Amino acid sequence: MKIGIVGTGNMGEAILKGLLNNVVSAQDIVCVDKVQASVDHISQRYQVVCSTEISAIKDCDVVVLGVKPQNMDEVLPLIGKHINQNTLIISIAVGLTSSYIVKNLGITNAAVVRAMPNTPALVGKGVTGLAKGEFATAEHLAIAKNLLAAVGQVVVVEENLIDVVAATSGSGPAYYFFVTELLIESAVKHGLTRDVAQVLVENTFMGSSALFESSADDVVELRRKVTSPQGTTQAAIEFLESKDLKGIWENALGAAIKRAEEISKN
Repeated sequence: MKIGIVGTGNMGEAILKGLLNNVVSAQDIVCVDKVQASVDHISQRYQVVCSTEISAIKDCDVVVLGVKPQNMDEVLPLIGKHINQNTLIISIAVGLTSSYIVKNLGITNAAVVRAMPNTPALVGKGVTGLAKGEFATAEHLAIAKNLLAAVGQVVVVEENLIDVVAATSGSGPAYYFFVTELLIESAVKHGLTRDVAQVLVENTFMGSSALFESSADDVVELRRKVTSPQGTTQAAIEFLESKDLKGIWENALGAAIKRAEEISKN
């Protein structure tokens, strides 16, 4: 199987690295990027064919689109000139529907699978949501699942839910880093040095994640075990609940979903 990756930014490079480590060899991959510096970096680091010319993907069985959504109008028609109806397209562009991709490729009934990975894919710990377009088959979905599993866990959803995946896990790392940042800042304001606060917060979150992963308990039960009645943790949680933290998170995800829908209409 010959795989093309168009767009070798952070996520495109993460997928490339995962594929080379787990699925295919270097001679099975072709990369394309419009920036010569990126082409040089990818070809030298990974020893794969990398070009600034879209025509380099002409013999690929699968093409992964790592291009930014705002550049798709320009790139898709060019890709459509060099692939055929049997080529599987895997798009990681947020907000762009499979029907939009088919239309702009100019290939009737093109097989498109939408994928929403996240940045922990850079260290093989990502999670990717997959959704098949109208003309993609169960076989196409299985191929995409096998490829994206190279960078972490994979879940399958209907296409109308892929924007929810983007808002939840695609943006999720930013939420984690933001909460970490805020907790560190709060600890500093209450008297800890920044170095001490950073060690405490970072290692608490990493340890909690490891505990969650290894425990048979669900997240609600794990939280309950830390929250002693009338204790300090309960005081903090009750304060957060009084500020409608649940509603804030629901509205935050809603804002991200709305933005994805706006991108699809532009």
